[in-house]
Amino acid sequence: MSELDPRRVQQALVCMLFDPDYAARVRGREPLPELSERERELLRELDPRALATDRMRRARALHVILDEYPVSAAMLGIDVVDRFFSSPEFRACVFDRGSMALDFGERWLGDRTAGVGAIEAGLARARRELGRERLESTQKLRRAPGVIPLQVPDGTLAWYRRARERLGPDPLQALTKLRKPWPHKPPRRGRQHLLIEPQVDGTLGIATASEPLVELLRAAEDPRPRAELASVAIELGADSHDADELLDDLLRDKLLCEW
Repeated sequence: MSELDPRRVQQALVCMLFDPDYAARVRGREPLPELSERERELLRELDPRALATDRMRRARALHVILDEYPVSAAMLGIDVVDRFFSSPEFRACVFDRGSMALDFGERWLGDRTAGVGAIEAGLARARRELGRERLESTQKLRRAPGVIPLQVPDGTLAWYRRARERLGPDPLQALTKLRKPWPHKPPRRGRQHLLIEPQVDGTLGIATASEPLVELLRAAEDPRPRAELASVAIELGADSHDADELLDDLLRDKLLCEW
């Protein structure tokens, strides 16, 4: 690690602004592998009062998480969700310049809310992919932006839809009135294959899908040569004579794209 990297100092400062406990650790003497001693010396010189000038900073960030993960928040409770900002996953997100909402769902949330968390993390990823600028085509194939294949416990989609209805038209308002986490638990057994897919009206739809289709799209997470993806389709059960036609159909249906 170099002696002084202004980017690391800035990233550590962000973590300190969100987490007073981390700020205390930076000022303390326990080892912090992400920072050199020179970097910590600079941060120790900061007046602690400067970290408290915006007391709503963490609340605003929490609002963003609750907006994208309302069912998971209802299951865990807002206080538990708020702990993300004091977690190693949050600090890794800041130091790696990641996406707060994606790192919450894909790194911190994990299996805490079973398949419900996977659905909400998938929706969060789909929204961001749809807003991402596409690179010049390499003539390889990959799943289309916003198309997210998922494998969750059997019955998860129906459970999730009922939970969203229970939260009503304003989930955030419902969460603020929540006195304790929901006792209702989602399924954790079996397998259900789902597909998140952009709709014509600009929304995102979620529907069940066949296992081979979901596995093929998961295999196309990164761009792959057409012949290679056709081989995967054959391994998943497609007829060797129809594999190319299958890929053409998926391109036409905008589930795959050239990338």
